[in-house]
Amino acid sequence: MAIGLPLTTSYKLAKPAYIHVERCWPEVDKLSPCVAACPLHQDVPNYVMAIAQGSIQQALSIIRETNPLPSVCGRVCHHPCEEECNRKVIDSPIAIEWLKQYAADRGNGQKPSPAPRTREERIAIVGSGPAGLTAAHDLVMKGYGATIFEAAAVPGGILSSAIPDFLLPAEAVQADIDHIIGLGVRIHTNVRIGKDLSLSGLWQQGYRAILIAIGLHKGAELTIPGSDLPGIFPALDFLKAVKRGHLPSLNGKVWIIGGGNTAVAAARTALRLGAEEVHIGYRRRRADMPAFKWEIESAEAEGVRVHVSLDPEQFISKDGCGVGSIKFKRVASSYIDSQGRRILTLRKGPASDYTVEADAVIIATGEIPDMSGLLDESLEISQTGALMVNQSTLQTNVPGIFAAGDISASGGTITGSMAAGRRAATSIDCYLSGIPLSEVRESRETITIEPEQIPDYFIRKARWQMPKLLPEEAIRVFREVDLGYRDWQAIEEARRCLNCQMCANCIFERGHLCFETASRLL
Repeated sequence: MAIGLPLTTSYKLAKPAYIHVERCWPEVDKLSPCVAACPLHQDVPNYVMAIAQGSIQQALSIIRETNPLPSVCGRVCHHPCEEECNRKVIDSPIAIEWLKQYAADRGNGQKPSPAPRTREERIAIVGSGPAGLTAAHDLVMKGYGATIFEAAAVPGGILSSAIPDFLLPAEAVQADIDHIIGLGVRIHTNVRIGKDLSLSGLWQQGYRAILIAIGLHKGAELTIPGSDLPGIFPALDFLKAVKRGHLPSLNGKVWIIGGGNTAVAAARTALRLGAEEVHIGYRRRRADMPAFKWEIESAEAEGVRVHVSLDPEQFISKDGCGVGSIKFKRVASSYIDSQGRRILTLRKGPASDYTVEADAVIIATGEIPDMSGLLDESLEISQTGALMVNQSTLQTNVPGIFAAGDISASGGTITGSMAAGRRAATSIDCYLSGIPLSEVRESRETITIEPEQIPDYFIRKARWQMPKLLPEEAIRVFREVDLGYRDWQAIEEARRCLNCQMCANCIFERGHLCFETASRLL
């Protein structure tokens, strides 16, 4: 099949594939499905092949050609590449995300040389989350001066402020940020736009373009009776407090209201803070939960209980001292209307009510943008509260001001926000170079393997699972749950790769196998 890829977010390699001799390379102009599925269009086959050869630094170098946050993405990426991996028709997909974590952890430590400064223009970036960091990285690599202004005391945005250490340790985030700083990006923390500095102030300081990438840092409110009772916490505030080291003691039964990744992270955090029971209550079906499937399964393995089709109706006080119970209505059905709105139909009658005891409640029903510092800047804001931008170029209604990531509804995931940051950096480069802002697309064929194409001589090999802390041990500590591959495990897993962009083109379309590939796959 063919897939359209924006040239503004993809890279074509100028060198032959790492594992192959040059005679293979010119014959192939196709994409592996993992590359096509990745929001950053990373060169997955080449870095996996480098790991298979034991060349960790080479693998990390290949990853960093398109991904400035390998330590982060090796842990909390939603890895759509694995969903499309051709190896799944043989046994199971390659563990692409975990191999990235392995390369980042083993290969980090070398300080990069600053990128050459070839442009006099300076760009200001508001926010140091995935979108802001990626845009800054790309802009300094294009020769610009890039400065990030971060409201928090520590850079990283949501990566540093709210994702629990057992999923994403602070040192992993800092390793990626240190590399970006080493390339020449400047980061100023404790600077809040609208309070310490205005956008007009940035123009006055000589910045020629501005990127707003502040993310979503306010929890959506749940306005039902009793929502102001003591013992009810917004999930983001809860996670941020824990991340800063403020560890509240939780006892008894804790309920999380919501079904996204924030809800699941809050539930697993509550277990680690001493809760006897942790429950997630979600309004729709389990299949509708926006949290990643593997995160839900990990939470359940640790003891979190998931309840679906429950719509919270009221929080009830216990002896006037705080929340004591939750009254739910059971949901009969859920559907999407013609305007795209999710409509719930509640059950009726005596069996429709469901009341549970709760010693604490954490609200995780979504996040919204905080526009308090931008409302007087003539920027257009949509009905959903996001900055309005041209979704192809990410420029706002104000020339020279761009917005990327969740603040402009161009993120959704960490790598999605990173891809938006890359697109914004490309648009800023065009804007400052006097090139019309537009998104040019190309169609390149992906190599898709069908089960009937698999040769009889292929050996099935089980995927190497990630070594993890045992659940009973994990819930007692905040250390990282995933322990990482050992060298031999990473090499064995990498050797399962079909290298679709190169080898699969011969194996499945031409029917022959070179010696190098045969020694790896057979």
